[in-house]
Amino acid sequence: MSQGASAYPVSLLLDRIITEAGCSRYEFIQALGYRDVYRGLRRLDALEKGEGHPRIIKQIAAAYPAIAQDLKLAIAATSVIKKAETEAAWLGWCKAQQESFTPYIHIEGETTIPRGITLFGVSGGKWNLIELPQSLLDLPLEEQLATLPELMHAYRRRYNGQCPFFGELTGFKFVRCLDHFRFDKDGNFIECVQKPFRRGVAFVELR
Repeated sequence: MSQGASAYPVSLLLDRIITEAGCSRYEFIQALGYRDVYRGLRRLDALEKGEGHPRIIKQIAAAYPAIAQDLKLAIAATSVIKKAETEAAWLGWCKAQQESFTPYIHIEGETTIPRGITLFGVSGGKWNLIELPQSLLDLPLEEQLATLPELMHAYRRRYNGQCPFFGELTGFKFVRCLDHFRFDKDGNFIECVQKPFRRGVAFVELR
C-alpha cells in the first residue's frame, strides 16, 4: 500500500491502479490532465479518505474506463463504512454522557436554524426546549410518555401554535441519551427512534 493510503475500499482500489500502472502518485495525477499537480494530489488524498471531489472521480473513470464501475462501488462502500464509523463514534460519545444526561423535549418548527440567531442566543437559546422536572423523570417510561403531551399542549397554547424563532410548530421530540421519541404538533406519539439526538447550540460572544 502506498504512503498516505487508507484501508477504505476506494483507497485500496486506487493503490492497486497506481501500482499496476507502474507510476508514482505524481505521475498518476499528471496523467489525469492536472496542470496543478499538487491540487490533484490533494484531491487524490481526499478521495482515498472517502471525501472525493467529483472532478477527480470523473477524471479517473475516464482515464481507466475498465475500472469505472469498480470505482463507483468502492466509493459507495467507503461511504457506508465512514457513516458507520461516524455513528459508532457518536454513539460512544453519547454513552459517555449517560450519567450526566438529563432528558428534555425538543420543539421542532418550520426551520432548523433560528431566524434572528443572534437574538435567539442573547435571549437564552431555549425557545425550542422544554426542561423536564425531576419528579416526571423519576416516573416509569410509560407514565412519562403519557404525561409529556400535557407539556406539549401547554407549549402550543402559550405560543399559539408557533415555535419562536423557528416558525410554525411542526412537532416534538422527547430526547433521552441514546434514543428519542417523536410526537406530532398535537402531542400524538409517532415513533421511537433508536438513535441519539442532540439539539444545535448557539453561542453569543460580546467583545
